[in-house]
Amino acid sequence: MMRKCNKKHDITYRSGKKALATHEAQEALNLLRQAVDACPAQATKELSVRLYWLSIALHRLGQDGLAIKALASAQKLAPRSRARQMYQRLTNMYGMQKSSCIEHDDYRAFCSIQLRQYLGQKKGRQFDNMQEAETVLEIITKSWLGISDQADENILSDLDCNEKLKLFKSVHIEYPAFKGLIPVETKQIAVNFKTGKRAEEGRCPCGSGLPFQRCCGRLKPLYEKEHH
Repeated sequence: MMRKCNKKHDITYRSGKKALATHEAQEALNLLRQAVDACPAQATKELSVRLYWLSIALHRLGQDGLAIKALASAQKLAPRSRARQMYQRLTNMYGMQKSSCIEHDDYRAFCSIQLRQYLGQKKGRQFDNMQEAETVLEIITKSWLGISDQADENILSDLDCNEKLKLFKSVHIEYPAFKGLIPVETKQIAVNFKTGKRAEEGRCPCGSGLPFQRCCGRLKPLYEKEHH
C-alpha cells in the first residue's frame, strides 16, 4: 500500500512539472502542492526539490512572497542546491523579497516590524477596516521618513543588518486614533547552544550556513502562514 501511495504522488509531482513546462502555472501549483504535502519530512533531498519547483509555480503566478517562503524551506534542507542559489538571488539581507534599492529594503523591514507590533496587540491580529489600515500605514511611513531624513548623518548607511533591526525595533510609534492599543515588542531571542551566543550574532543555528537574519530569523510578510 505504501509503495502504491508513493508512486501515485510521484506521478502527481511529475505532472506538476509537466504543467509548468506547458505554461499551465495554476495547474502546476495545485499538483506541486499536493506533491509537497505527500512527501515525508525525512526525505529531505526530495522535499527540497519539490519545494523548489513549487516556488517556481508561485513565482510565475506573481506570488513572490510565498515563493520565497517555499525557497526558504527548500534551501535549509539542501544548502548546496538550486533552491539556495535562487533564494539568495531573490532575497535581501532581511530574508525578504529583494527590491530595487537598499533604502526600499530598509523601509519594508521597518514597516513589517511596526505592523507586527501594532497588530500583535489586536484581537485576531488584523485590522478592523480599511480606514484603520490606511491610517496606521500612514503613521508608520511618517515615522520612517523621520529616520530616513537623517540620511546626511549616515544613520543607516553606516549600520549593518543587525544594527538596523535593533534600531527599527526600538522605535515606539504613537497611534493617536487608536489610543487603546499600544504596540509592545515581543522579544524572541534565538540562541545557538553550540556557540553559546545569540543567533543573530552569527550563522543560523539550523545549520544552513546563512546569517540568522536571512534564514530562520528572516522577516516575514503579514500574510505568510505556516503552510504553503
